[in-house]
Amino acid sequence: MNVAIIDDHLLRDLLVGRGADRLAGLGFTRIATTGLWLYRLCSAFASPTSAGKLSSPVMSLDTALQNRFREKLVVLPKQVETVALRELAWSMAELQRSHRAAGRNLSAAMLEALALAHRLSGSIVVSKLDVGPNLRS
Repeated sequence: MNVAIIDDHLLRDLLVGRGADRLAGLGFTRIATTGLWLYRLCSAFASPTSAGKLSSPVMSLDTALQNRFREKLVVLPKQVETVALRELAWSMAELQRSHRAAGRNLSAAMLEALALAHRLSGSIVVSKLDVGPNLRS
C-alpha cells in the first residue's frame, strides 16, 4: 500500500473535504500525518479569531462547516493514521544525528515526518507552502 504522510496544510484540506481525490489520483491508498503537524493545525484554530495561512481557508466557510471541521480536527477520521511519538523518538534521534553529520539541521516536525515515512514505508507529501531548503535536501 502506498502511504501519503501529509502536512498540516493538506490535512486541513482533507478535513474540509478537498484533496482526497488528488491524493488517490497520485496512487496513495492510505493517509497519515505526524503529531506535530496535527498540533500545528490545532494551534491555528485554538483561537476563534485566528486568521493565518493555515486557518484562513476554513474561516471563510460558513459556521456549520467550520464547526464540522473542528470536530474532525479534535477526533481525526479513521482514514487518517497517526503513530505515537514514543514509537518514533529513537528513529528521529538517529535521523537527526545522521542529518547533522551531513550538515543539515532538520526541525522536529521534519524529523517526525521522516521517521513516520520510514516506519510506514510512505512518502512525505507537503503543500508547496511547506517546502523549505532543509526539506528539499
